[in-house]
Amino acid sequence: MLLGALVVLAILGGILLGGIFTIVLVPFAIIALVAAVGYSIAARAAQPREDTGSAERPLPTGQQTGSGRVRTSPERLADARRVRQ
Repeated sequence: MLLGALVVLAILGGILLGGIFTIVLVPFAIIALVAAVGYSIAARAAQPREDTGSAERPLPTGQQTGSGRVRTSPERLADARRVRQ
């Protein structure tokens, strides 16, 4: 138990008192962490809320509407082209 605590303290001491790289990199890591948390909070706040089962907007009935395509035969297409010319 004591050895584990000493290992953890040694790692933390090495990180926090580790020289010029630590003096530069630890604040950058903290800034990056704060920016990531702030960005995620702002992104969630910007998302529209979902209303499921609202009485104002009924659910779809499952009836399909036409696809907008007109079914034609090759002969009808040829006739339509002749009329245009």
